[in-house]
Amino acid sequence: MLDIIQTEVIVVGGGGCGLTLSSFLSDYGIDHFVFERRSGTSKLPKAHYLNQRSMEALRQHQMVDEIIEKGAPSRNFSQAIWRTSLGGDGPLDQKLIHSINSFGGDDGSAVSQTYLSVPKIRLEPILLRLAEKRNSGRILFGTTVVDFSDDGDSVFVTVQDSDGKENKYQAKYLVAADGGKTIGPKIGVVMNGVTGVADMVSTHFSADLSQYWDDKWFACHFINGDGGTVLESGAVVPMGPTWGRKSQEWVCHLGFDINDEERHDETKLVTRIRELMKIPDLELKVHTINHWIIERVLANKFREGRIFIAGDAAHRHPPTTGLGLNTAIEDANNLSWKLHWALRGKADISILDSYDSERRAVGKRNCDWGLFTFLNTSVINASIGLIKGDKKGNKEKFEALFEDSESGRSFLAQTRRITDSQCIEFSAHDLELGFRYEHGFHLSDGTPLPEQDPLGQIYNPCTRPSQRLPHAWLDDENGEIISTHDLVGKQGAMVLITDNRGSDWVSAVSKIMQKHSLTINTARIGQNSQYIDRDDNWAKYKDIRDGGAILVRPDNFVAWRSLGPSEREGQELVEAVDRLLHKKDVEINGYINGGTNGVANGIAGGLASGVKA
Repeated sequence: MLDIIQTEVIVVGGGGCGLTLSSFLSDYGIDHFVFERRSGTSKLPKAHYLNQRSMEALRQHQMVDEIIEKGAPSRNFSQAIWRTSLGGDGPLDQKLIHSINSFGGDDGSAVSQTYLSVPKIRLEPILLRLAEKRNSGRILFGTTVVDFSDDGDSVFVTVQDSDGKENKYQAKYLVAADGGKTIGPKIGVVMNGVTGVADMVSTHFSADLSQYWDDKWFACHFINGDGGTVLESGAVVPMGPTWGRKSQEWVCHLGFDINDEERHDETKLVTRIRELMKIPDLELKVHTINHWIIERVLANKFREGRIFIAGDAAHRHPPTTGLGLNTAIEDANNLSWKLHWALRGKADISILDSYDSERRAVGKRNCDWGLFTFLNTSVINASIGLIKGDKKGNKEKFEALFEDSESGRSFLAQTRRITDSQCIEFSAHDLELGFRYEHGFHLSDGTPLPEQDPLGQIYNPCTRPSQRLPHAWLDDENGEIISTHDLVGKQGAMVLITDNRGSDWVSAVSKIMQKHSLTINTARIGQNSQYIDRDDNWAKYKDIRDGGAILVRPDNFVAWRSLGPSEREGQELVEAVDRLLHKKDVEINGYINGGTNGVANGIAGGLASGVKA
């Protein structure tokens, strides 16, 4: 009989999601193991875009230094372009259809850490090193889960290593970050949505494209009279390790109809890539070829008993807007501190129910957005009038598009105007930063939702409960420059932000910490205070009057706020934390307003819909 190894959490899956979760759990002092059936990290350079919110979360846990070192500077992915080809000397070759600003083209002033492009072949080894440094000897690759069970009090997991040896583990909780391959189907997870949209074939190769590439290009999409529509054309993206025109490695994404049998003939891919770019003599070394199905699917539940799912096991999206890994990282960010609080008795275990209510809603939003932006690419083809398979007719349309005439210039201008609509893929800042947890671990203050850009472009920072805490640079008492996001730290504490008129709130924090096994840091921002608003951005975004207060969760989302000073010597905050930690007497899905600040002052219901008592 196998000896049972005891731990607190088991993570199944050692990809981007599982490894990130491991580092977060380690920072919170959670004993855990990670099991990954692969022998090593990813050999595919996919999922290369880390968005603003992901970088903020990684920065909070001091994980960004090497990632930044290996990633592309923002200048090297500041434009997305559409061209007829890179090479060629024909009348329709090397023509620019359009270019738009992409991720790196923004000034990034709303964030403490801007976006980055770094492929998984270089990202995952970094994440693995960071996880192993924090949790040595417990990140086990070449280890397959062969059986598991949840008896209501513990999860039992049997694993087999690469030599066939079995071990059995007992944990309080299990997190499946395995892409949906093992755990989800066995606990009744159903992936709902659209699948089989297209078959994408990604070819990772080395080549010298320096004479054709521009340092600012994030991706080059090819549409030409020979290639035709989006499923007959493709896109090329640099993969480093040197960036810009000197990139040594690249990926070419080619689309096939799901019923096209030629998608299986990999011998034709190199020829097709050369023809697409119009560089027939290009020396090209193929590293890997990866087939993957475009789908938009979301799990019907993110939790069953003591088992949670995260990352691709919970949601899978089309690649546009780069939402796969980024949504997974935020899953890990959301779940890790809640496991910490539940395991350490800082909150009732019902806090874990808010993982599903918070992250599944965001997962749906991101799945929908991924499909929305992917399908919008067909609008670009439609603007030119391309028809699949009609090479003769398509070539005539391209001749008309670039004709040196009044009608040709109008045709091209209209095509560019329509191509601008793909900004929903390349600069969706509100999608990345403006998501909120309408039903989750917070107390609603009854204020209306902030105005949101339906096209996802414009992010409006605010401190309304359920939203991300706005970033602003601060000068601390030691002359150091920090972000408002640094006030929480990485140990699972909350932070109460106020000003010099918020003494009642600060006193209330002391009472709360005596009453609960909870750490709440305090931060006063303002002139002659603990922190100085360096660029006046905090004054612009804080949304509270002098003497008001904002209570921030460990993941830098706002849990509660008072728009003005306390009316009861800080008792409103004490009651708010009581309700956040003990939800049995809270009115679910409702608002119970108190005080005269126009806020719930900690007496609101609706704090965590879906959270069981």
